[in-house]
Amino acid sequence: MTPATSASLPRLGLTGGIGSGKSTVAAIWRAAGHRVIDLDAHSRAVLDIPGDGVEETVARFGERLRTPAGTIDRAALASIVFADPAARAALEEIVLGRVDRAVAAEELRAADAGEPFVIHDSPLLLEKHQDAGYRSVIAVLARREDRIDRVMTDRGKDRAYVVSIMAAQVTDLERIRRADRLVLNTAGRDVLAERAEHALAVVTAGLDDLADSAER
Repeated sequence: MTPATSASLPRLGLTGGIGSGKSTVAAIWRAAGHRVIDLDAHSRAVLDIPGDGVEETVARFGERLRTPAGTIDRAALASIVFADPAARAALEEIVLGRVDRAVAAEELRAADAGEPFVIHDSPLLLEKHQDAGYRSVIAVLARREDRIDRVMTDRGKDRAYVVSIMAAQVTDLERIRRADRLVLNTAGRDVLAERAEHALAVVTAGLDDLADSAER
């Protein structure tokens, strides 16, 4: 998913590997009143909510993908696009344009509300090389075994599944190299909240400095 481009608000990127606590940081910022746009949620909505995204997917890949609830059978769709680059490109065309429009609309609402910035919660921001689309990128890091245990406990996945997902994502060393700010999830939620708010305060202070320079 690429960042939408129809609003002029500064964009901050939030990312992190599976089980890192990225979603918890997003929830902490959202609860503090910041506009956090969940790009993954917008992507899922295209296939998980009956509508034109589902209809276009069915028209392209077949009626057999429609579930009784009127959504898309993701497992069946994955089996089609996994081994077929052309099919995968067609699916991305269906999904990504709608995601961009949904994100752009949310950014415009934030601008109309007078919010000073927006945050994109984007799990594959670094994997998709989208760093340049953001003023600052904040990455959440956690210990490898903590991440594995968290996903196994919270999502009911086995260790092999978690390790396979981690192997497909960038390493923590890469996150350290490319992110502008890190949030370490190595203690409890209260400590994580303090670290998350501090990291956000640092990068938004930088935005204020840029705005002051532009006005002088």
